[in-house]
Amino acid sequence: MQRFETDTDYLLEVTRQLIACDSPVGYYNRIHALLKMLLADIGYEMQVDNKATAYVVVPGASSEKTVGVNAHLDTIGLVVRGFNDDGTLRVRQLGGINYHSIEGETCHVICRDGSSVNGQIICNHHSIHVFEDAKTMERTEDTMAVSLIADVKSPADARKLGVSEGAVAAIDPHFIAYDNGYIISRFLDDKACVAAQLHTMKWLAQTGTQPAYDTLFAFPIYEEIGHGGAYLPTVVDEYVSLDITLIGPDYASEEHSVGVIVSDIRSPYDWNLSNRLIRCAEKVLEPGRWNQQVAFHFSTDANASYFAGNNLKSGAFGPATLSTHGRERTHMDALVGTENLCRAYVLGYGD
Repeated sequence: MQRFETDTDYLLEVTRQLIACDSPVGYYNRIHALLKMLLADIGYEMQVDNKATAYVVVPGASSEKTVGVNAHLDTIGLVVRGFNDDGTLRVRQLGGINYHSIEGETCHVICRDGSSVNGQIICNHHSIHVFEDAKTMERTEDTMAVSLIADVKSPADARKLGVSEGAVAAIDPHFIAYDNGYIISRFLDDKACVAAQLHTMKWLAQTGTQPAYDTLFAFPIYEEIGHGGAYLPTVVDEYVSLDITLIGPDYASEEHSVGVIVSDIRSPYDWNLSNRLIRCAEKVLEPGRWNQQVAFHFSTDANASYFAGNNLKSGAFGPATLSTHGRERTHMDALVGTENLCRAYVLGYGD
């Protein structure tokens, strides 16, 4: 088995920085500024298309084809759709929000002028000491709201703070890295994979190693609502997503594992490309620390790109993650494994 040296300090610190930077679906200003800095630190300059996807192209040993790898920058969040009479904010979900997992959570509302206001996500019937149905009321976007942490008693009060329709709420992530390697945080999906992708790029730059083929590293921004991969430069022949993988009754995995996704809710991934990813896993990951997955309630930008009509093959893999779209949990072993598999893929180990 091939063993790669991995800078775990870099991997963890970049994951921490990315998670601390707000990027709910559609809001990319801050995360692009951070990504630009992180890429410059390792010797790259990014380009951004009109869809807000950032790219770096790294020349390969062969230009026979162009391979693409991606990890998305956007996270789930909320968008303000209006105001209740008491000045709390009516919201819609950005991505697959589980309202039960965010009740009581703090957030900050990013206004259209760039300012922000602290808030708390509440159920309209928020207290068992006040409301008979506080425990049983269904948590939906019609029963949940954002209460601004300010002296707000009316829509006019909220508007005076800069809040308007179209402002977005970024949920506080509460990142914790434990001494035993476990990590708990919101938005490991997909900031941990962005860090893994950056680590591979850092290794290529520092060692002077070329990928096997011309390689496009992409960082989409609309994955959580299904169209981050809808546009892709036509030169890309195959496109692989680094994204979280799953833990549960149908998945032979736990937080130390890496999953190769061979099929998801939309479609199987390309047979031959998936087999190449499996061969890469066999060469660089320990037996029992990776698995193949058929994901029932999940998809990625690689398949989004394929379904949008791009002429390419799609594939996907990533770290096994507990409590996805909640306060997620994984282990450094899975992040290291994801980076190692990314490195093996771009080096052509599966050919």
